[in-house]
Amino acid sequence: MRTALFILIVVLALVLLLVRRPLIAFFRGKEGEVSVRMWLKLLSSDQYKVINDLLISSHGHTSQIDHVVVSEYGIFVIETKNYKGWIYGGNYSEFWTQNIFGKKYELHNPILQNQGHVRALKRLLPDVSPDTFIPIVAFSRRATLKLSTKEPVVYWSRLRRTIRTYKTKLLTPEMVEQVYTLLLSSNQVSKEKRKQHVKNVKTTITRNQHALANNRCPRCGGQLVLRDGKYGRFYGCQNYPNCRYTHQA
Repeated sequence: MRTALFILIVVLALVLLLVRRPLIAFFRGKEGEVSVRMWLKLLSSDQYKVINDLLISSHGHTSQIDHVVVSEYGIFVIETKNYKGWIYGGNYSEFWTQNIFGKKYELHNPILQNQGHVRALKRLLPDVSPDTFIPIVAFSRRATLKLSTKEPVVYWSRLRRTIRTYKTKLLTPEMVEQVYTLLLSSNQVSKEKRKQHVKNVKTTITRNQHALANNRCPRCGGQLVLRDGKYGRFYGCQNYPNCRYTHQA
């Protein structure tokens, strides 16, 4: 009896170790989304229309977007991150680096993730000028940003201020209403659709990992070539500059 109980305890401990990190990451992500929702609520509802957790489908692909803000000054596409530590990265690298007391971890480049969301919105809204879409990545103050990027990457507390810096009117009030209504009607709210989206994401990750294991570019399938850069050695796609995929060596 004692042996069976001991085995059960060991198995439960192993299970907890395996699921602990994914669960923490999941709840950290949800915490971030809720916090950003609160910041965005402070925007003037007369000027800015906010949609949270938008899941859209286009050409057989789904895209889940943390936050979209529709206004006369543009359509703001916001990717939320709740990481801690020092964050290093640039526009084109596939992965950024998270440094926590000397321990380094890889995280997917949120700028590239957000560019995928923008492409999905452009397909859904073909009549809207491409310049209308403004991608923003927002981090919590748990992180210290050490980045070299062209697109805005800000802290949550500066998100509203960043949005309000855009003063040029790109959409008429009528177009704002039309876009907002279309996005709401396109939002996939069923649990089945959202479960399928998660499954699709996992499949994509597995496919990318398989490509990397075979020294192939996950984006275009080209051969990966070892190169020397300003910040050390890295793998880049042989099809550069048409493909700007990079991966830290």
